[in-house]
Amino acid sequence: MVGFQFENGQQISLINDWDDAGNAGKFLRAARDGACDTFGNVLGPEYNAAHADHFHLGMRGFRLCR
Repeated sequence: MVGFQFENGQQISLINDWDDAGNAGKFLRAARDGACDTFGNVLGPEYNAAHADHFHLGMRGFRLCR
């Protein structure tokens, strides 16, 4: 699984939960947005189909956050 597993056993994945309107989707989008403060580029499911199941975190880049 590409995603997060929490201490309580709950699992959240990009491929299954990115479009979720509830807490799972909000968590994933917050994780992506938070990474934008640190990494030069952050790509996820909204960028293209190749990133549907993972975040691409690049140290160098031109401040692209999608």
